[in-house]
Amino acid sequence: MIDIDIVKENINTLSKKLDSLNIDSIFIEQDGELDKVFYNEEKLHELRSCAKILVSMAIGIAIEDGMLVDGIPLSLDTKIYPSIEKIVDIKNENNLAKIRKWTVRNLLTHTTGYESQMMSERYIKDINKNKLLDYASNFEIPFEVGTRFAYNNVESFILSVFFQETFGINLKDYINEKIFKKLNIMEYKWDNYGKYCPAATGLYLKHSDFHKIGLLLLKNGKYNGKQIIPENWIKEMLSIQLETPTAYKPERVLPKIGIGYYTFISRDGYLFRDGSSGQYIIMNKGKNLLITMMSTEKRYE
Repeated sequence: MIDIDIVKENINTLSKKLDSLNIDSIFIEQDGELDKVFYNEEKLHELRSCAKILVSMAIGIAIEDGMLVDGIPLSLDTKIYPSIEKIVDIKNENNLAKIRKWTVRNLLTHTTGYESQMMSERYIKDINKNKLLDYASNFEIPFEVGTRFAYNNVESFILSVFFQETFGINLKDYINEKIFKKLNIMEYKWDNYGKYCPAATGLYLKHSDFHKIGLLLLKNGKYNGKQIIPENWIKEMLSIQLETPTAYKPERVLPKIGIGYYTFISRDGYLFRDGSSGQYIIMNKGKNLLITMMSTEKRYE
């Protein structure tokens, strides 16, 4: 067991010493015992990239439900391009050849061929949100599809576009029906980029509800004994699909050794999902431990 009091004491000390570390709340749950620490009043809080977890979960549900793409059940090998072909203007022929190869798996593992992040808030602040698909599709894709991990917001956004164009439902509405309502999450905010769910960011939840998302990971897709996300899908989400040597920084507390489906695998049995400004889901199944954190750190852009 971890010593909750020591953890809280360390967090309090850090909060006082570091102006940039503005923790709003932290939940620590081990062996079913939950300890909540609030430094600020609980309210809707932006998750930023932690929203990607829900995108991955939704894809797993859609695969399990046998949703059809041109008469064929959705799978990790489903090609993306046929669903977006009529709504995107790709002027770069080199990009087109690569985008034709994109599969659901490539989008879930950030292996689409981009070099680095090009769709975070600072890059798209002056771009018409209705033109984001064209922007992304014409941005240089220098690497071969499926060969290299490069973290980006673009893949989950394109998954959102693919989902809506294929199945005729906004991804956030699907997540609401299939996940939020089953977790009794009634209050949230998630504005669109144009007509599509941003997917990679923009979701606001209360910490009490955010922690429920972490519990789905810890409990193999179950919440209060009910299977919400397919168990096999959760296991795939939390397994190394690709090693990430370009992202590995051994000096970090949680270095990124590999990626699952929008999750990161670290050392000593720890897995996590983070969002800029300091949102975290940290878990260790062997220790039956879940830590979730909401912060409002300064952004360095």
